[in-house]
This record gives sequence, C-alpha cells and structure tokens, in this order.
Amino acid sequence: MAEGKIAQPFKGKAVGRLGELTHGQSKKFTLRRGERDFEAMLVNYQGNHYAYVNRCPHVGIGLDWVDNQFFSIDNRYLMCANHGAVFEPPTGECVWGPCAGLSLQSLPLEIVGQSIWVRLPGGGEE
Repeated sequence: MAEGKIAQPFKGKAVGRLGELTHGQSKKFTLRRGERDFEAMLVNYQGNHYAYVNRCPHVGIGLDWVDNQFFSIDNRYLMCANHGAVFEPPTGECVWGPCAGLSLQSLPLEIVGQSIWVRLPGGGEE
C-alpha cells in the first residue's frame, strides 16, 4: 500500500463466521443490488471458503436440490439439482453436464477477524 493511504474497509455483508461451516457444508444468504435481491451461497471446501451466486449458468435457476444442499454426496463437487451439472468448489467451473466450461458467478470474499464478508459487485451492501 502506498505511504499515506488508508486501507478502505471491505464493503459487503457479513454472511458467516470462521468455524461455522466444516468441509462439505454450505449456507445460503442474500445480497442486494439496487432493488433486487440475489440469493448466494457460502461453501466450505477442504477448509477454504468460497462464495457464489446461487444460479446455474445453464438455465439460471438455483442449484440446491434440497434447501441449502449444494454438495455431491461425497462432498467433492457442487451440483445443480435440475440437470446434474457438476462444479469445482474452488473455481466454480462446470466440469460435467450441460454447462461444461461455464462457471458459477464468484463473489469477492474477505475474512475480517472471525467474520466472513461477501459482496456483490455493483451491489449496495455496506
């Protein structure tokens, strides 16, 4: 950081806490852009946290097959309930299914103390 500049706080929404989710667990939350709410998900994969908009790139519907259930039975992949698309948790890339090569929309994430903050680019979360 350049001398004399003060780091700007991460603008977004606190959506979880460290230790709240273990490997293979997920949590839904909403973010706002203008007048519209977007459903999103926070996932823990191998101890790392990732956040994505909960929308399949194939048909634009939510991924969870049971409310808040995004992982495959072995907790290896994120899956879409509609057509069975399979996504890599660290990248959101679809590796199998009708949207192969496309990706989930990732969301910027920052850990501040014990809180996990996420923001929707262009959103008004502060």
